[in-house]
Amino acid sequence: MFRTTCRLMLIGSIGVSVAQANSLIDHPLSREVIDRLVSEHQFDRAEMESLFSEGEYLERNVESLANPAERTQAYHQYRPMFITDAMIENGRQFMVEQATWLAKAEAQTGVPPSVIAAIIGVETRYGGFLGQHRTFDALGTLAVTEGRRANYFQRELINFMGISRDQGFAPRSVNGSYAGAMGYPQFMPSSYLAYAVDLDEDGDIDIWNDPVDAIGSVANYLGEHGWRRGQLIATRARVSGNYQSVKMNSFDRDQHLVDVRRQGWEPLEALSDDAHVHPIRLDGDDGAEFWLGYRNFWNISRYNRSIVYTMAVYQLSEELRLAVAEEAQ
Repeated sequence: MFRTTCRLMLIGSIGVSVAQANSLIDHPLSREVIDRLVSEHQFDRAEMESLFSEGEYLERNVESLANPAERTQAYHQYRPMFITDAMIENGRQFMVEQATWLAKAEAQTGVPPSVIAAIIGVETRYGGFLGQHRTFDALGTLAVTEGRRANYFQRELINFMGISRDQGFAPRSVNGSYAGAMGYPQFMPSSYLAYAVDLDEDGDIDIWNDPVDAIGSVANYLGEHGWRRGQLIATRARVSGNYQSVKMNSFDRDQHLVDVRRQGWEPLEALSDDAHVHPIRLDGDDGAEFWLGYRNFWNISRYNRSIVYTMAVYQLSEELRLAVAEEAQ
């Protein structure tokens, strides 16, 4: 019943101190994870040892985690990966086909259909590419790799094992991203447990095959993180004077519109002076671009804490919104 994905929501550097090995069980940390699965979650030890013996250690996934595109590419390089004529047209079709469910998700959470579709587009090409790495192997590799993120991925692997048991699929039967993200929305297992919803109310939360549940889950994720219905996401800005004195390209919520205006930032569209803002400088095709992100921009960034990722989602959502509006005329 399940398929899987391609994207990373939580990223960070990771140290590698284990020797390369083909089988997960060859790594010392595997024994600790197996012990936890058995003692804390009542999995069968022999089955877990067999599963980890079959599991493949993926050295390239450790390297990918350390150097994601969001952290290594300028915006003029990153944007064309996701904002193309094909992505806009496929997104328009997705929105037309799923219009009823997108409207239901918006009614429940306030998140616009174009934003929901844009995230699914950036994450998995609207479900067209759900990943090429076995989720168990991807999570297992990062869980047994020594480094500061090992504990996090051990928890995610254990969560995934619980999901596979509850949903009734074999752990090595589904694919996803190199970091273990799953389904249309590219949820990590902990996000699935916290935010995935059964939007079509068929009794099953399926983000791997069911775009309806994926739509509801993305909207619920943003809604639970404080989406503000009907408010601006971001706007272009003109800069002058002492504009470089503000904190740029940060998701810290310690700057307000009134303050950055005093330093030479003037938004083309504005909220109230006390609105939190995120001054942004991007390297675009024609040179520097200046933007101000508002609270909903920050909200999208909870999906992936990257300025270029968040801007790509926002700009794709605007293209999709306009494409659907033009089609309706």
